[in-house]
Amino acid sequence: MAKTIPLSVPDDLLAEVKETARLTHLSVQDVFRQSVKIAKPSLRQSARVERPKRLSLWDALASGAGLQLCVTAIEGDVEKVKL
Repeated sequence: MAKTIPLSVPDDLLAEVKETARLTHLSVQDVFRQSVKIAKPSLRQSARVERPKRLSLWDALASGAGLQLCVTAIEGDVEKVKL
């Protein structure tokens, strides 16, 4: 059974889809369906690329990766902050 999924589409993309529908004599819905079917294999392939694993705070500290602290000089009175 088909499901309806609301989809927010930027105006420029919708204009391209409508133009494609007009040129191919398909409905806008069919253009979206075909676009998903065509793009899905390459999207899955790119998702297989190994991405860096995110470490938990504990594991980052234990591995020596630690945390990066960026300090920027500021002008004026600065109160001491206890960490």
